[in-house]
Amino acid sequence: MSRFGEERVIWEIDERARTIEGLDADGRPRPEYAASLGLIRAPFGRRVLATIIEALVLLLVQTPMLVVVLPALLTVALDPDPVAALAGRDDIVLLIVLGAVSWALSTAFVLVQLILLGRRGVTLGKAFTGLRAVNVRTLERPGFWRGAVVRYLVLCASLVVPLVGPLLVIALSPLFDRDRRGRSWPDLAAAIWLVDVRRGLHPYDEKRMRIARKTVSTDLLDVKTELPSLATPRVSSGSEAYVPLARNKGGVLGAVRSRPGNPVVGETGDEAAEEPRPGIPTTVAATPFAAAARPQTPAPAAAAIAPGAIVDPGPGAAAWTPPPLLEDRVPDPGPAPAASPAAESEPEPAPTAVPAAEPEPAPAAAAPAPHPVTVELTLDSGETVTVGGGGVVLGRAPGTGPDDVEVTPVPVVDPTRSISKTHWALLRHDDRAVAVERGSTNGSVLVRGGSEQPLEPGRPVEVRHGDTIRFGDRHAVVTIR
Repeated sequence: MSRFGEERVIWEIDERARTIEGLDADGRPRPEYAASLGLIRAPFGRRVLATIIEALVLLLVQTPMLVVVLPALLTVALDPDPVAALAGRDDIVLLIVLGAVSWALSTAFVLVQLILLGRRGVTLGKAFTGLRAVNVRTLERPGFWRGAVVRYLVLCASLVVPLVGPLLVIALSPLFDRDRRGRSWPDLAAAIWLVDVRRGLHPYDEKRMRIARKTVSTDLLDVKTELPSLATPRVSSGSEAYVPLARNKGGVLGAVRSRPGNPVVGETGDEAAEEPRPGIPTTVAATPFAAAARPQTPAPAAAAIAPGAIVDPGPGAAAWTPPPLLEDRVPDPGPAPAASPAAESEPEPAPTAVPAAEPEPAPAAAAPAPHPVTVELTLDSGETVTVGGGGVVLGRAPGTGPDDVEVTPVPVVDPTRSISKTHWALLRHDDRAVAVERGSTNGSVLVRGGSEQPLEPGRPVEVRHGDTIRFGDRHAVVTIR
């Protein structure tokens, strides 16, 4: 140990065993787990076709051996003196070359098949037929020795009995699989499983497999909790409260902020009452929101009558209560003069009201305009969805929030699990349509004129006729007419 001390490094090794999902209590793989991920077993016909393709290629590389070398060797073997017959042939060099070429090509073909099967779960025949092989327990690559070598050894052993062996081992044994996965005896020995990647999830697409496993294990749900609103403000004397128009886990939509001096539209679409002009009283009733916001001012007992105001009838007559918004009256200057006894004995005349000045009528609330156009979505499967009411929301199992008024959920079938449960929405605003990304895992893209624009979660983007929305592995074309 040096006098300057010694640095020590401590390495920690994680010895925890890896947890494999989809196994039962006995450690056996569960078929329903693989099915929930989107993996589909390989069809029987394509399995046989893949084997036939590989056998034909192997026969092709063996053609020089089978056509030239093998007949010559049979002739030499049937001769009484095979050594003399072989030495007397003039094409002995050609036979050696053709035999070496056939053996080298066959060895290279088989070796490449074994490596591809062990590393990527694919062979020449499986690549043409859209099949892949995975480890039945981990749903990952089969491995070189057990997944590839053991399987080919069992296949070669079946050739010991011509015709009957291959027919039983390759063609008939998948029918006896007790798990109904269609696994043959070579597959059982190698612990592999053949899946269809044309109609189901590709097991070697790491991103899709990770999303599928996460979806199955956690069951991603859209956020439905009430959050502080950032949308339409209400008219109130205190702090403004916001009511969201649409919300999901991606955020809130349609935030409308008021500006000083401008009328604010309430929840019902009615505009706030116009502020009365100084000196001109008004008798126009205000909207419910404005009336609730303004304090109720009680009528004074007696007040000086200003020009253009309403006459106070005095005692003995029915008291007239001013409207709750009559806040611009002239302040009370003092008590009214006492009435004479003679005037008190005489009956009071009926109160007459001085005609008030005509107030400016408040602008009428604009009625919601009908949808003059037709908006449709044409999915890549050929289905046509008519977008009516407030719009539609798409996903594997879409849900609507409390603020999705007249929004219709449209489920979209997706075996590859590339679409989220609630993926995106197409909402209608009069004669316009907007696309809104609902915080999906893979996102949505607007394609217009050859250019692509990713949709930000919670931000509406107006769409036009002929636009394409790509979401996951699916897409839809917008039609507006």
